[in-house]
Amino acid sequence: MTQGIYPFPQEQPSFEPNINELPPFEIEAEEEIIGGILKDPNAINRVKDTLRPEHFYIRAHKDIYQACLRLSKKGEGTDLLSVTSWLKNHDILTRIGGRAKLASVVGASVTAINIDHMAKLVIDAAIRRDVIKVSEEIRKLGHSTDIDISEMIYLLSNKVKSIIDTPSYQTKEESQRLIHDRLLNELTEIYTTCEQPTLRLLKLKDLAEESQLSMKLLELLYLKSLTEQCSNLLTYEELKELAGSTVREWLMNGLVPKNTTILLAADGGIGKTKFAYGIGKVLIQGSEFGQFNTTGQKRKILYYQGDESPGDMFEALEILGYSEEDISKYVRVRFGWSGENIPTLLHDLKEFQPELVFIDSLSTANRYSVYKESEMEYARPILELTGLASQYKTTFVIIHHTNKEGGVRGTTAIRNAVSEVWQLTKDTSQTATPNDRILEINKSRSRSSGKKYRLMFNPEDLGFTFLGEEVEQPNGAGQSAKESTLELLADNRNIGFTSEEIAHRLGASKSYARRYLAELAADGLVSVNRQPGKPNTYYLVYEDHPRITPRITP
Repeated sequence: MTQGIYPFPQEQPSFEPNINELPPFEIEAEEEIIGGILKDPNAINRVKDTLRPEHFYIRAHKDIYQACLRLSKKGEGTDLLSVTSWLKNHDILTRIGGRAKLASVVGASVTAINIDHMAKLVIDAAIRRDVIKVSEEIRKLGHSTDIDISEMIYLLSNKVKSIIDTPSYQTKEESQRLIHDRLLNELTEIYTTCEQPTLRLLKLKDLAEESQLSMKLLELLYLKSLTEQCSNLLTYEELKELAGSTVREWLMNGLVPKNTTILLAADGGIGKTKFAYGIGKVLIQGSEFGQFNTTGQKRKILYYQGDESPGDMFEALEILGYSEEDISKYVRVRFGWSGENIPTLLHDLKEFQPELVFIDSLSTANRYSVYKESEMEYARPILELTGLASQYKTTFVIIHHTNKEGGVRGTTAIRNAVSEVWQLTKDTSQTATPNDRILEINKSRSRSSGKKYRLMFNPEDLGFTFLGEEVEQPNGAGQSAKESTLELLADNRNIGFTSEEIAHRLGASKSYARRYLAELAADGLVSVNRQPGKPNTYYLVYEDHPRITPRITP
């Protein structure tokens, strides 16, 4: 090496071990701890969650402390007589130096008042000994020419991690929390960043071996973490800040909420996939579907298709008019996706930033699942989507099948995991045609549930026509007033009207207007702005793209 390249003398590393240095230890502190426990019946409770037998340097101290822990766990005393008897009964008394050794540690201890500090000294010394031990193992590893470099780096990482993750003087609960958090971080990284399922399986196997847990338990741990929905205790002001606007946001009023998960369930041959394509087109065009008004246009739609071939899907989209204008610009399609490919979904969410994702279907997305459709764990991908909906500001529509009874097929965890459930069925009334359908809002956290809407499927153009709400006792005047109100608000987007103003414009009574406006708001068909001390204002949002906050007039 030249002086020009390295202007300073280079210190050469020493490869000679220092055999004259003793390892770190705290013998006096160990004696203080043992003596304090033998004298004070409560002393063991102050250190038993943090101080472990392996922290002691002297073997006799380790054995005595282990005896104290065993007695304490059984609810027995840790006095000199009890510990001596336990050691004798287990043939350990002679090994530790007999009664003389016990008498000496009792004599070395004055009080147990500083036992916490003594325990910290002993644990610190133990960790330093572990560092020396691992350093020596790493030195030998460096000399092992028969080990591949990549394997050496892996072993090196594990040895260093064993020191970094040492719980030191944490309580047992704190130690478990550290292990819990580390495992969840590693599991989340594996499940959300590793795109190859086979490589993911290998990583899970390595983590299982390293943590001495089964792969099934690790997967269950990750699944349980997805269902943890409990927040911190909030003040009212914190709740207000967290909630933001009190107005529910929609992609399509009354039907498609923003940032949520929807299950579209139907029997085979009903047309659920074509219904999904139709909703996607309406959202891109910014038009309406019967009573359901869109809140903007040019929404980006992502289709994950597993039930149709590329040819069948393209043909259906062409018939539905996806080649018209610039609709195709706002559509992306991926085939063959499964719930094992969450990293691929994350990539698409970041890259394309869709506002609506259709997954057709849950069965094909879960085709590689080791769980049966009747098992709770089968719903894991939906739980993952629920978190992603909020994180990436998108809505997921998962297409699924119904069972023989007409309900959602499979475990109840599927239905429980989503916020909205749509059920599309054939209209079985006497006057219905073979193409008549019923769309039921079976479950909703955004609007009233149980409402049914009549649709008609056209096999020629694959479109669905909205025929109206199905009601037991038709009220022509009431339905007409609702439709007139929706037309008024649609013509005056982002402008709020009070019930009195709407009643005046439509020539209805104030009480009647308030009643049916409350029904429209409950169904999510209109938005309502509520302010204390002021009358409610009703309106329909229409966003310029990109999203903006609507201006509501007082």
